[in-house]
Amino acid sequence: MSSFDAFFFDFDGTLGDTEPDIRHSWLSAIRELGLPEDNFDRVFRVGPPIQETAAMLFPELSAEQSIDLQNSYKHFYDDALCYQASPYPGIGEMLTTLYQSGKLIYVVTNKRYKPLYKLMEKFNFFRCCHGIFSPDIVDCENHLKKPDLLKLAIRISGVSPEKALMVGDTELDIAAGKTNNAGTCAVTWGYASRECLQQSKPDIIIDSPDELLGF
Repeated sequence: MSSFDAFFFDFDGTLGDTEPDIRHSWLSAIRELGLPEDNFDRVFRVGPPIQETAAMLFPELSAEQSIDLQNSYKHFYDDALCYQASPYPGIGEMLTTLYQSGKLIYVVTNKRYKPLYKLMEKFNFFRCCHGIFSPDIVDCENHLKKPDLLKLAIRISGVSPEKALMVGDTELDIAAGKTNNAGTCAVTWGYASRECLQQSKPDIIIDSPDELLGF
């Protein structure tokens, strides 16, 4: 496979282990609204946009009730004073090496801008990142979905799709890359199983961050 000029990274489950904070915030929101938590562990997963997560957790809620749940979650997560999240081992070194070799690095994620910015600062990732793209970065009311975010990011990067590589830990990331005719790389250290990733048919599957340096 030919080398890539620009790397587009998902955040949750790819660059950082953010599940503890996200999980805690959803449970806090559920308890605040007095909703049942019985099925939470069975249904919850990190990755989908907030609207989809709310619908997966409580499909029976009215539109107004679902918005209340989402807003409560945003309050607990976005306004947290500190996060337990941390970058996965080897991620910082991998990003630094790519950056120093002249590669373009972008983050394309379903995470909203406010917590994304705080975590990028916490992880010291801005030093080797050319741009971040989150659902509310363009329009706070009509959030862009990941395929559209990636399309925008690739356009702004100035590279052709065949020189762009979407890197993520779920089938949503792989689908976004394929939609935009970009290369796709699945990472196995995140929140989806290898079997699920294989079913999405990425161009590359890697087990450690340093494997990306060969592309």
